[in-house]
Amino acid sequence: MPCYNRADIVRETVLTILRQEYQNFELIIVDDGSWDNTAEVVATIADPRLAYYYKENGERGAARNYGAQRARGTYVNFFDSDDEMYPRHLLAVCEYLARHGEVEVVHTGYEIIGADGHVLARENDFSRPTNEALIDNNHLACNTVFVRRDIALANPFEEDRRLASAEDWELWLRLASEYTFHSISECTFCLREHAGRSLNTVAPEAVRQRDELFANLMVANAAFRRRYAGQVAYFVANRYTFITLTLALAKSRRFDTLRYLAKALRADPTVLWRRRFLASVKHLL
Repeated sequence: MPCYNRADIVRETVLTILRQEYQNFELIIVDDGSWDNTAEVVATIADPRLAYYYKENGERGAARNYGAQRARGTYVNFFDSDDEMYPRHLLAVCEYLARHGEVEVVHTGYEIIGADGHVLARENDFSRPTNEALIDNNHLACNTVFVRRDIALANPFEEDRRLASAEDWELWLRLASEYTFHSISECTFCLREHAGRSLNTVAPEAVRQRDELFANLMVANAAFRRRYAGQVAYFVANRYTFITLTLALAKSRRFDTLRYLAKALRADPTVLWRRRFLASVKHLL
């Protein structure tokens, strides 16, 4: 579990993990350079399964890699410090593995909870195989994925800071290019929506850098090109239109918006009829 300046909420998250029905696990907390009293809060929790490490700030991808390198279990699950793990999160996966054997990658469903405590959405309809769905969107929260440890170590998160907030999707696509994602429809945790969530605070320029890098990384990945042959241009064009819509809504980057609209069209002319492309043009007018 990576954390950064989470002293106000990390204790609650840790306690939901320690209350798991399945008890044979370790919780590795990687403090990614916090300057608040996260360390003191964690120190108040006495449990032999909990290990705390402090490192220089390097973003979540680096923190997760740091933790995976110290893990001893058969599987690694990357859980965020601001969400809630339901009691069956680990047990549901163990039951699946008991039935299907040690698969490479498995994920569960989850709920999104609003600030008022109400369920805003559930992500647990996996009728479309996850390997196919990932080319369109990242419907997997980081918390949901369990990766066999040897595979996690061989396929670390990209640590380039520019990719922050998409580093998990980039890894899922790399893994999906080589392994089958097994799905469990049970909702085993919840994402808590709040103003401080990283996805709610990404600036337009950061989005531009992130998605351009994301597109370049996937184009350069031979396994991705093989597995998603015929869809690479589609994926790249979608990254560019995400940039264009973000810039168009910002109302201050007209030239860059037009430039990325052109790049999207060059990558895949069929993007012309996709919703984000049309919405970007509308917000330019």
